[in-house]
Amino acid sequence: MNNLYSEIKKVQMSDCPSSLSEVICRYSPVFLSMYSKYQKSITSSGADPNDILLDKDLIIYESAKTFDIEKGSSFCTWLSNNTKYRCLHLMSKSLKILKLSEKIKTNMTKDSESQPFRHKELNSHIFFILNELKDKRISSVYKLRYFSEANKMTWSKIGKRMGFSSQTAINLHRKGAEILKRKINKINS
Repeated sequence: MNNLYSEIKKVQMSDCPSSLSEVICRYSPVFLSMYSKYQKSITSSGADPNDILLDKDLIIYESAKTFDIEKGSSFCTWLSNNTKYRCLHLMSKSLKILKLSEKIKTNMTKDSESQPFRHKELNSHIFFILNELKDKRISSVYKLRYFSEANKMTWSKIGKRMGFSSQTAINLHRKGAEILKRKINKINS
């Protein structure tokens, strides 16, 4: 066992590749044992269990670099705890993303059911402001960009349809956004 601790020390001191290979070879079963306890939970959380498995060597390396024999625990315990932490972190992150996407879906459904005219009113207000502008191209760019097709129309398609470059379409859009921002700030203040 002392021989393996000297290998860990070599990894800590000089990132010795042969020592790291020895540590990885010896402690992979410890990693896999802890990983297997969380594999089903990782999958059920919506995360990919391969994310942890592919990081096996990195987790063992990081555990070796941060291990302190003076703290009184064995390297097996340290590696197991680090593996457990990574599994739990991955599950937590995945569950947060899953909950957030569900919340967004729920809110979008609620918005469209409970306030069907809200977005129409906002859109008509935006176009009212844009249609008052001297440069009518700005309003046209916005209509083509956001209301012409199921997907947003690209800048180059807008430019071709209106007879100018895609950069001109972008600049007109930016100018319109600045004007809208100023007008909305005036309303809110």
